[in-house]
Amino acid sequence: MDKQVVNLTVFLIKDYVQEFKDCMKSPENLSSAVVKQSVGVDGIIYYCDSKKKPPRWKPYLVVWSQDEIDISDNASNKAIMLLKVKSRIMAVVFGYGRSFLKEESIERNFGFKVALNTINPNKMRSVNAATIEDMVVTTQRQASYSTSQDEFGLNVTNDIMKGITGEPCDEKYGNHISGKDSLVVSVYMDLSELKDKLELYYSAYTDDRYKHIGFEWVDNVAEVRDSLLSETLDFQLADAIEKKNIEHLHIAPPETTDWDRIIGFCYSGIGKKTDKPENYNLNLDISEYINSIRDDTNVYSKIRRDKLYAMNSEGIPFAICSIYAALVFQTEYENKNYIFCSGSWYQVETSFFNQVNNFIANRIPISTLTLPECEKAMHEGDYNKMVVDGNDNFCLFDCQMLSADGSPKKIEACDIYTKQKQFIHIKNKGQSAQLSHLFAQGKVSAECFSSDESFRRQIVDIAKEKFLTEPFDASAKPLSNEYEVIYAIIDDKDSGLNEKLPFFSKVNLMLTAQELERMHFKYSVCLIKRKS
Repeated sequence: MDKQVVNLTVFLIKDYVQEFKDCMKSPENLSSAVVKQSVGVDGIIYYCDSKKKPPRWKPYLVVWSQDEIDISDNASNKAIMLLKVKSRIMAVVFGYGRSFLKEESIERNFGFKVALNTINPNKMRSVNAATIEDMVVTTQRQASYSTSQDEFGLNVTNDIMKGITGEPCDEKYGNHISGKDSLVVSVYMDLSELKDKLELYYSAYTDDRYKHIGFEWVDNVAEVRDSLLSETLDFQLADAIEKKNIEHLHIAPPETTDWDRIIGFCYSGIGKKTDKPENYNLNLDISEYINSIRDDTNVYSKIRRDKLYAMNSEGIPFAICSIYAALVFQTEYENKNYIFCSGSWYQVETSFFNQVNNFIANRIPISTLTLPECEKAMHEGDYNKMVVDGNDNFCLFDCQMLSADGSPKKIEACDIYTKQKQFIHIKNKGQSAQLSHLFAQGKVSAECFSSDESFRRQIVDIAKEKFLTEPFDASAKPLSNEYEVIYAIIDDKDSGLNEKLPFFSKVNLMLTAQELERMHFKYSVCLIKRKS
């Protein structure tokens, strides 16, 4: 046959699978055909007869229409070709052929690695990425024309790239390449070239070209897609809970509601009724849950079964998520670092892991400011008011929403402003897992204060009511190094900052500190003890 544009969808099978049938779910139920010798590699094709059935939504139309609905049945076609290429099995799927494969046999991120090594970094079309915060937000970003990674707004420190589409650096790889677990290529080729193309893609998978063309940062954090590894790590999490080893264990519910209207949290599965307000506490103490677990309990199943509950100010309880989905855990396995967050495991490259921890340990100063302890059941707003009352040096800014140029919504300048030119931002860590919001609030406020005169005037108007004098000249551009941004974190753990914060929160604190440094603001963290 003449050369033509061929669309290929290719998977790589894990190296421990050596027999074709071992990567298939039910090969005995399928028809098969041996790949001809002229292809140049050993292989087998599996396929099944087409199955026809009406569209799922056809019955709706039949009920609603007074006339006969004549719609052809859908045909489900599936086929897969398994080939031995360089001692590995590669699968070329057709139609819905992927459904034949055992999920645990698929080499995760094969297509992604091939695409990274073959795509022209200046001719990208779309990127699938996840942003690391205290929870992980996945996005797909597309460009209307081929462009560089800079145009996608990727943050090389706290973004995880999960998939990429673009034009290859050499036309031998194809006209268009997309990679996640599978490699999807559109390539101009003769059908007899299949072996050569698969060998080419396998070589690209084992290459490290991506590290030299601006993609080296993708190794910082990678989602664990291997189900067997994830299960192994899940058992490590369960084992840590059984042994009550909670040094690197946090609980961090996703922010899904108005936290200011929550009176507290409660766990199911600890012998407390979730409809009783007296069983709710603002202090999210993971040790309460762990200490309630009996020795003969199957922890692996229990944390998936039990729920984290919250109760609103009307006394209505509601389930937020499973305990499993709310946990944040850090562990080491086979000399690699793993973080569990929002129900998924992530592998953190060792040098990046150490970079973050060293920055927190050596570059984040602990504030010289001393703030009083927080009562166990005290709301954040009540604590702020208690700190300010009777203190002539402090002015309350909590819930004082100020307008800012270029911002679509009003923002808080801080929770407390001091005569010593300190912007104090306070967060009850047990009340909201979103410490990234705390860090972002301080950064955004500093940016507005530095650049927006009207923002500074609003601060002056509020502060002079308490101080009886203007704290600074709002009309003059401030000298940033005279001001300090203080992040005050209320927590009940007697530990240092590195142990107190989940890893992804430390990443965000590092990024925020670097931004404050760029703007020449001083910054520090104040640790507030919550009474037990």
